[in-house]
Amino acid sequence: MLKKYAVTQYFIDWLSRPVLLIGLMLSIPAFYLLLGGESDSARLSGHTLYGFVAVLLILDTVWQWQLHKHGKRRSGKMILDTIIIIGCVASAFPSAVHWGGFEWILRLALSAIIFLRIAMIVLLHIRPSHLVQVIALALLMLTTAGAGFYWLEPNVQNYSDGVWLAFTTIATVGYGDIVPSTAASKVFAVFIVLLGYAMFSIVTANIAALFVGEDEAKLERELHGDIRALHQEVTALRELLLNQAPQAVSGANKLAPKNGDH
Repeated sequence: MLKKYAVTQYFIDWLSRPVLLIGLMLSIPAFYLLLGGESDSARLSGHTLYGFVAVLLILDTVWQWQLHKHGKRRSGKMILDTIIIIGCVASAFPSAVHWGGFEWILRLALSAIIFLRIAMIVLLHIRPSHLVQVIALALLMLTTAGAGFYWLEPNVQNYSDGVWLAFTTIATVGYGDIVPSTAASKVFAVFIVLLGYAMFSIVTANIAALFVGEDEAKLERELHGDIRALHQEVTALRELLLNQAPQAVSGANKLAPKNGDH
C-alpha cells in the first residue's frame, strides 16, 4: 500500500533507524563538551551525554541484531556500531582535563568512525533525482556548522560570522578574516572540510546525473517512438499478408491441374 506513495515510502525509509541517527548526532556535542569544556559541569555533561548515546546505540544494535540475526547483510555496519558503543561507554567515564597523545588518537579515531557512520546513513538515501533534498541537506549542514563555530570559536562574535566561517571552511576558500584558533574549533574545522568535500561532490554528481538523466530520457523516448513505429509497420504488413493470403490460395487453386488433365 505504501509503495504507491513515493514520498511516504521515502520518509519511512529515511526514519528506518532514527535511534541510531539521533545517538550519533548527540555524540558530536558530547565530544566538544569534553574537548572545550573548562568547567566541571560542562565535562560532566559531556560524560553523561556519552553514556546516553551508548544506551541509545545499544538499544538500536540489539533491535537490529534481532531483526537480522539470520543474515549477514548488515554485519559490517554492526561491527562499526559495536566499536562506537565501546568508545562511547569508555568516554562516559571521567577522564583527564587535558588529553594525552594516545587519548587524542583514540578520540579522533572514534570521531572519524562516527563521521563515517553518519555519512553511510545519509548517503544511503541520496539519489540522482533527489537534488532538492541534497541542497536542503547542504544548507542544514551550513547552518549547523555556523552554530558550532559560534559555540567553539572565541573570534566568532555572532552567528552570522559563524555561518561565514563555516562557508569559507566548507568551500576551502580560506579568506583569513576569521580563522579557527582553539583546539576544539580546529578539530571541528577538519570534519567540516571533509563534510564540505563530500557534500560538494554529491551536489556536483547529482547535477551531472540530472543532465545525463535528461539525455537518457530523451534517447529512451526516441527509442520507444521507433519501437512503436516498427510495431505499426509490422502490424500493417501482417494485415496485408492476411488479406493477400486468400487471394494467393485462390490463384494457386486455379493454376493447379484438375484430375484427369494430363
